[in-house]
Parts: sequence; C-alpha cells; structure tokens
Amino acid sequence: MQRRDFLKTTVSLAALSSIPSKGLAKGSEWVAKKLNDDLPIARVSADESSSLDFNGDNIDRPHDILWNIDGYIDKKGGEPAVTEELDVIVVGGGIAGLSSAYYLRNKKVALLEFDTRLGGNSKGELYKDACYSIGAAYLCEPAEGTPLDALLKELNIHDKARKENGEDTSVFFKDRVAKPFWQGATTADAHSDFKKFHNRLSEIYNEVDFSFDGAFAKEHDRLTVDEWVAKEFGELHPHLLEYLQLYGWSSFCGSTDELSAFQYLGFISAETGAILAYPGGNAYVAHKMAQQIRKDAGENSLRSGCMVMRVKTEKDSVTVLFEDGMGVLKKARARHVVMACPKFVANRLIPELSKEQSDTMRMLPYRAYLVGNVITKKPFQTPSFELYCLKGSVPPSPTAMRRGDRNFTDICFGTWAQQDQTEHSVLTLYHGIPYDGARQFLFNPISHDKYRDKYLADVEPILKGLNLTMNDIHGIRMTRWGHAVPLSRKGMIVDGTAQLAATPVKNLIHFAHQDNWMTPCFEASHQAALDVIQLIK
Repeated sequence: MQRRDFLKTTVSLAALSSIPSKGLAKGSEWVAKKLNDDLPIARVSADESSSLDFNGDNIDRPHDILWNIDGYIDKKGGEPAVTEELDVIVVGGGIAGLSSAYYLRNKKVALLEFDTRLGGNSKGELYKDACYSIGAAYLCEPAEGTPLDALLKELNIHDKARKENGEDTSVFFKDRVAKPFWQGATTADAHSDFKKFHNRLSEIYNEVDFSFDGAFAKEHDRLTVDEWVAKEFGELHPHLLEYLQLYGWSSFCGSTDELSAFQYLGFISAETGAILAYPGGNAYVAHKMAQQIRKDAGENSLRSGCMVMRVKTEKDSVTVLFEDGMGVLKKARARHVVMACPKFVANRLIPELSKEQSDTMRMLPYRAYLVGNVITKKPFQTPSFELYCLKGSVPPSPTAMRRGDRNFTDICFGTWAQQDQTEHSVLTLYHGIPYDGARQFLFNPISHDKYRDKYLADVEPILKGLNLTMNDIHGIRMTRWGHAVPLSRKGMIVDGTAQLAATPVKNLIHFAHQDNWMTPCFEASHQAALDVIQLIK
C-alpha cells in the first residue's frame, strides 16, 4: 500500500470544513498541561524565542558510538549479562516505533530511543501558548474505518485537528498572497494548466490501484516525475512546473528529474482531499500515543536516552545491548525486536545481516532537512495552513556544488491549527535539501547563523504581503535534521531494493520504518508498524 491507499476516501470536498475553535482550544490546553521532559512536544521558555544553535538532531553521541561500537563497548568494560526479559523491544521512538509500542502495549514491551525526547522527526515546541511543529507538520485525512482513522479516535483526537481543502492552499507570488490556490496569482494559462493537473490527480486518487506490486507501480516507479509529466501532458505552464519542483523538495527532498512518479503521485493525489493539522503538527499525535503507552504498559515502557549498540539473535530470542540514560551498559532479551530506526542505523547494530541485505541497506539514500520557526510579536490571521513561495521560474535541480537560491520552499503557519488564538503567531519555514552531501555543510559551526540570516532575508517580502514588517518578528528558532528523509528515487520499488532491505532476520528481528518503502510520511511509518505487529501477535 502507498500513502494514497492508507487514506482513500469518497467524502466530497464540499463536505470538508474546519472544526470549531472550542475544540482546538481544548487541544492546546491538553498539550500545555501535560508536557513531560521526554515527550515529543517541548516547552520553550519565554527567553528562548530565538535559538542559539540547532535543535532537532542530537548528533554527537550516536556518531561517536556507532562508528566504533566494539571499541566503545570495550571502553565501558565489555558486555554485561542479560538482566531483563521482555516480550518485545522496539528500537527507535519515532512514529513507527511509537505506533509499534502502542499496538503491543498489552505485552511486556520496552521502547529504546537514543534521543532525550521521543517523536523522531515528529517533534514540536510550545512557546507560551503557541504550539508548532519543528518537523512533520500534517496528515492527510484518513477514510472512515481505516486503521489511522481508528487510531485518532482511540486517542480521542480525531476532532482536535483543523482541516484544509486541497484547493485552499495559498501561494505567494509577486509580493502578494493569493487564495484559492493559484487562481489570480499568475496567468490564466497557468491557472488552466493547474485545473487540468488537479483534475487528473483527482482521477488518479479515486481510480488507481496504488499497491506496491500493482500494474501502476510497475509502470510509474520506472518513471521520474518529469518523464510522467511529459508523457501525460506534453507541456505544462512553467509556473506549475515550478510548484511541482518545490513540492518535490518540500515533501521528498528530491527533484522532479529523480523522484519516482509512483511515489510522487501517491503523495500529491492524496492531498487533493483534505489535510489535518494539529497544534504542534504530527508531534501532537506522537505525544498522545506516548502518554497512552505509558498509561497501559507502565512508566518504564518508554525509555529515552538509551543508545542501542548491538542486536543479536540467540536461538529463539534476541538480545539487545544498550547504554541507558545514565551511561550504564545493559542487556535485555526479548522474543522479538522491532527495528523502528533508519536502515543505515540498523545496519550497524545487527552483525548477522547477510552481505546482500547489508549492502542494500548501505545503498538506501537519505536527505537532510532544515526548519525555521519565525515567531511574531503579535498574532495575525493566517491565510491558510500552507503557503508555497513562487518566483515565476522553474528552479534547476541543485547539487552540492550548485545549491540554488531557494532557502525555503513553503511556509506552514504553525498557529493556524489553533485558529490563531494565541499570544504569538508562528511561520514555519520548510527547507528540504534536495541533493546528496548536504549534511557536511549543516555541521559547520557557522551554519545555524548563516541559515537564520538567509531565512530572515527571504521572509521579509512575505511578511510585507501579510501586512507585517521585520519589526514584528519576536524571534526565530532553527531545527536541523541531518538525514531525516528517505529519498523516493525512481525504481526502488520495482527493483526490490526497499523490500530486500526490510526483510526480517530469522523472523525474530523485524523492520518498521518509513524507509520500508522509501516513503517519507507519517502514514508509511504507521503502516510499517501495523505490518510488523501482525508477525508478532
């Protein structure tokens, strides 16, 4: 199944509407009152409206350990004996890991997350009463009765999101905001091509079988987006092609000349329906899952600050060696282990992987992401949830040597989900970096200030279009994700690369992550967890 199949619904666009502000206010209060030190939404103090360094990735500890695991274990005195017996150990506390633990919470389960905060890329912050995302920001609305719909209802948050129709997204072009999407923003020809493109996406969403082994996948995973556009339409207006390129950078960290048309169409066709935005983005859902897991499985079921170093099968069980948050090496045994971490990490932790599977994991591509949250001094009425920033020309695909001039592609209004009923508004600037090798630039000590200054320079005309000035900025907080997004490069589904990398080890070590299909979204992570738990129950 692809993202579109997780969500497919026949609800008419006319039936979609935003929920009352009363429900949104309750959602915000729930976050504010129930923050924990390691949960996905962090409280930011009043004097931290601007970051001094990147938040997001915690790079030092994993890099130091994973590049010399044996040496680190020796330095700590060698492997200890097993001191804990469990049914399931989940390695990784992002959406796939939390979903796995959530559905297995009736068992003796422990989730081990190396970071001090759960949520993976689905983290958020609360500055005073403004709750915003620092990573993954929204879901597509699931159909009634699907597993994701059931999850949101079980968590009692299905009515806490604000919805946006796929055509209600705004664009910023020629110094002004235009809504509905595209109309009036550019030329009549561009609007005509957008309507033609949107109608084709609606047909695809409602009619096409998006299964990974289906005919559509076999044909379209072999095509790039550019090749599909040429085959389907011949030519499209440059303004629409610009949007398609920006969408690829924002959603996939990839360009239309390299991305799988199958994967891309699964994403963009799903968004012809409605999206769901929560206060804090997808961190809101992760936060609620974590609370429910602790309630049902015990306080010790979720363990942050735990760095896993070795995962090995032993007859009919698996041992997991890890360093806890206090720096003590420990070893636990379980009947099953769920590797809910990226494959490039799993590859270093499992010594018994076959050479073919290990080599395949090493080949999987990942890209970097930056997020900037601009906090304004006062609230203002945001025009929509998302705003794509157009310049009127198609940007070329960048490389490490030719990085381009788009410092962010789109803006999600962080307080839109709260109906802007907050002391401050937040503009979340998204910057998927669509070329290999970007991480080395992000680790430079001056990167935080360099990108901050770029974002502030580029956001000035957008503020003007919103009737704001630079003097209205209260602060900016910067987030770095070094290798957050698995790249949906063409051919990786039909050639079996993703499937081989995710093959279970002796039916004891299982893989649940968005990179099981190289599909970077909440829905893929959740589905990977659902697939794995069927093998464990």
